[in-house]
Amino acid sequence: MIDVRETLEINAPCEPPRESRPSLRPIAVPTAEESRAPFRELYDGHVAFVWRNLRRLGVPEAEADDRTQEVFVVAHRRFREFEERGHGPRAWLFQIVLRVASGARRHRRRHPEIPDGGQVAAQGVIPAPQTDAIERSQRLAQLDAALATIDMGRRAVLVLHEIEEMTAPEIAHVLGIPLNTVYSRLRVAREELEQALQRQGEGR
Repeated sequence: MIDVRETLEINAPCEPPRESRPSLRPIAVPTAEESRAPFRELYDGHVAFVWRNLRRLGVPEAEADDRTQEVFVVAHRRFREFEERGHGPRAWLFQIVLRVASGARRHRRRHPEIPDGGQVAAQGVIPAPQTDAIERSQRLAQLDAALATIDMGRRAVLVLHEIEEMTAPEIAHVLGIPLNTVYSRLRVAREELEQALQRQGEGR
């Protein structure tokens, strides 16, 4: 069975490539004094989480900054509605991330511009001397391509469990689906990911 965390080398000691870092300017914070600090804290603490999951849900790197801003614009607009219910802000933010990623996917289908999903552009920004970074970027590109073959609903479960290390009950809460559905989607998604990665290996 494929180990997604190992594939991503999340705990690798080497310097992460640019792909793993959102290069964003902070968005405007609320003008209301009572919400300024909490929202800025939310942004600073979770901007990398949002950017990372947009990428894993199929948003090309070339669009990731803009879509991250879009997520926080929505979060800013709905910030007063957020209530802590024991699952933390990541659960709430991921719901927005999923909607934004799905919307971006629909937009690309209607307005195709980058046939390769931006992989060439993503690889082109990495300096040649950074051998380790290039190799890791290529592995991430392969993982992104494999994830792209999986239905968005199953992909969301896989990302939350294997990358964000959420429990099945937490995922059920985030996605608003039954617990048994989480388990079934996770099982199928793992199988589909492994098959996709195997096809990539056979095609080399």
